[in-house]
This record gives sequence, structure tokens and C-alpha cells, in this order.
Amino acid sequence: MDDMNKKTDSALAKIGERSLDVRPISPDGRLVYKLDNNISEALVIYCADPRFQTAFRRFITEELGLKNYTPITIGGGIHALSSQAFLPKNFKILWEQVKFYVKQGDIHRIIFINHEDCKWYEKMHGHLPKFDLPAKSQEDLMSAARVILQDFAGVHLETYFAHLNGDEVTFERVS
Repeated sequence: MDDMNKKTDSALAKIGERSLDVRPISPDGRLVYKLDNNISEALVIYCADPRFQTAFRRFITEELGLKNYTPITIGGGIHALSSQAFLPKNFKILWEQVKFYVKQGDIHRIIFINHEDCKWYEKMHGHLPKFDLPAKSQEDLMSAARVILQDFAGVHLETYFAHLNGDEVTFERVS
């Protein structure tokens, strides 16, 4: 028993102050996490930019009230759904994932989030210099929405744009 206490103490020390939860320890000393079998309330597609991850998660859970959702994080967020002609491989990959999760997970709500100062859009600007970055990102929300609504009757779609004000992020619904 003393050996098990040492393993528990060691595992909790690894956690540090990040969590007050005491998690079970496997026989080999690793932390054990519970599988969540709840049904996903929505498919949420947003950019993988690490600067925005905390804001995205908090917006999704606190403001939109989603406890269980299926995230797809990809550079540029939903850009691929509006770039079928320009980036057909990106479109196909993202489209296949969307179809899988909507059909397999019986998802009826899809949420798109794009944001200001997107590094992916900045990179694309070099390939397509004719567009205004913030406007293009917002236009892509509408274009991607049309793609989804053409193929998925009965799906509720929401689009949001994250604005930067210094180091603060605010979200605006785009319709």
C-alpha cells in the first residue's frame, strides 16, 4: 500500500496546482482519465492559431453554452470550405471530416469561427494578393456556410468572427 501512495503522491506532484481533482492512478503509475460518452452538441470548426485557443474554448463553452462539442481545428479555420477551386485537396479533406461527423455523430448544429490577424490568411495573401485580409476571412464564413447548407438540410449553422483589441478577443455573430 505504501508503494501505491508514493505513486499517487508522485502523480499528483506532476499535476501541481493545475487541478484540484484527484484522479485515479493506473497500476503502472499513470493518471487515468474518464471517457466522455455524451453526445456531441455541435461541430465547431475554428483556426488552430495558438494565441486564440483559450478565447475560442471559453467562447464555445461559456458564451455558446456547449458542454460537449466536436472540434476541428485547422490553420485558417474554415478557409478550405470556401477554397474548393484554389485548394481542392484542403477542401476534400475538410469536407470529408464534416460529412463524417455530421452523419456519424448525428450532429445538427455547426459553428464556424474565423478571426482577425490570421497567420494562415496572411500566408495566402502572398498567393492571392487581390484580397483584403479581414474582409476575405469574413467572406469565407459566408461562402463556407453556403457549401454546408447546400448539402445538409436541417443543420443549424452559426458563423462568428473574433476581433482583436490589443490582447483581448471579442466575438461577433456574422449572418
